Amino acid sequence: MPSFVTTIEDFSPLIVYSPDWAQGSSQSDNLASSYSASSFFATSTSGGTASFTFNGTGIELFGAERSNHGLYVVTLDGTQYPPASGESANATFQATLFSQTDLTQGLHTVTLQNDGSSGQFVDLDYITWYGNIGENDEPLSVITVQDDDPSFVYSSNDWSDTPSNLGFFSGSSGHSTSTPGASLTYTFQVTGVSLYGPVGPNYAPFAIELNGASLSFSAHKSQNASQVLLYHADNLGAGPHTLSLLFQPSATGQIFAIDYAEVFHDTINSG
Repeated sequence: MPSFVTTIEDFSPLIVYSPDWAQGSSQSDNLASSYSASSFFATSTSGGTASFTFNGTGIELFGAERSNHGLYVVTLDGTQYPPASGESANATFQATLFSQTDLTQGLHTVTLQNDGSSGQFVDLDYITWYGNIGENDEPLSVITVQDDDPSFVYSSNDWSDTPSNLGFFSGSSGHSTSTPGASLTYTFQVTGVSLYGPVGPNYAPFAIELNGASLSFSAHKSQNASQVLLYHADNLGAGPHTLSLLFQPSATGQIFAIDYAEVFHDTINSG
C-alpha cells in the first residue's frame, strides 16, 4: 500500500487550539527565526490544548525546549502518555515533543496539553503525520489542480479571480470572497484531496462538507502565510466525491481565498 508523509505548520487550520494559545513571531520573540517558517503557537496557561485529527499510521509533534517551558502531556486516541518536560537551560528548537509511528491505519486524534506551573510555556512548531493511501501494489501520484479548473464551481458573483497578493498564489491564480455565505464546490474522482490557500489576520472561518460530514475550521491567524494546507481527506474510496466549502466570517471585513487542490491519484480508484 503506498505510503505518504505530510507536514503542516503551526498555523494550519487543521490544528485546533484552545483560546489561550497565541501565535509567536519575530515581533514577539527574537528567537522566532529558529522555528520552522519562523512561526510557532504557544500557551502559558496550564490545561491549554492543541488538537489534531488525522487519518494515518503515525504522528510526530515538534516544538521548542526552552528555559521558560514546563511539563506537557500528550493524549492519543484517549490514552494519556506520561508527562514530559520542555524545560531546558540551553534552548533546542524543532525538537521532537512526541512520536508514535506504529498505529493502525485509521482516524486518530492527538492532543498536546500544557501541564506546567503557572507561567510556564509549551509551544508547537509543526506536525508530521504518516499514512497509507489506496490499495496494495498501486502506484500513487499527487496531481495539482488550480482554482480555475472547471471542477471548481463558485457561487455566482460572490468570488473574485484577482485576490490581493496574487503573486503569492500557486501559478499566480486564486479566488477570493468577502461575501458572507459565499460557497464553492469541488468535484473529484480520486481517493484523497487537499485544499490550499492563505491564512492571516484578515482571513475568516469556513466550513467544509464531504460525504455527509461537516467540519469547521478557521483561516484567521495573527500572521500572513500563503499556500497553507486548509483541509485534507484521504482513503475516501472511488469517486465521484463533491466537497462543499462555505465562507463563514466572524467579523466585518474578513475574506477567504482558495489557491489550489491536490488530489491523490491511483490506477484503480481514479476512474
